[in-house]
Amino acid sequence: MRPCECGGVFEKMQGPLEIDDRYVGLLKLESADYYECPDCKDRIYSLDTARAIENEREKITEEILQAKPLHAFLSAADTAALLGITRQALHKNKRIRQGFIYRTSLGGLAVYLKKSVDLYREKGDGRFLLYELVNDRSNEPVSTRKAVKTVYSLHER
Repeated sequence: MRPCECGGVFEKMQGPLEIDDRYVGLLKLESADYYECPDCKDRIYSLDTARAIENEREKITEEILQAKPLHAFLSAADTAALLGITRQALHKNKRIRQGFIYRTSLGGLAVYLKKSVDLYREKGDGRFLLYELVNDRSNEPVSTRKAVKTVYSLHER
């Protein structure tokens, strides 16, 4: 087998695989083929496994983005204006197309996560830890008691 940089030798592994992804958190594959160094735990993935990892990452990213409220997104026109470029330049930009700004599709239209657009404008990279959005307070249930009292008081007038 192929030697590892640490001096160990990669061993072929097969079975369930868990990866702590930098942006979406824990990725789990039921079955995967990969090579792992028993000394340093460094891994090499086969092409099929790498594709499965990428598909799972995209699936989780899409689930997280679809769970966000509509006001968390910007249209393509608003995103382009905020970045100071044309819509055509936005859609053709390689870095943006490669995911440096999180985007999803709502009603067939591409929309861009506002927080990601702001980060991209400031730093040139709009990626951040998406799994933190799941625990974001904006997803917590909001009490409607005050709103219901207001509606009732309006009807009493």
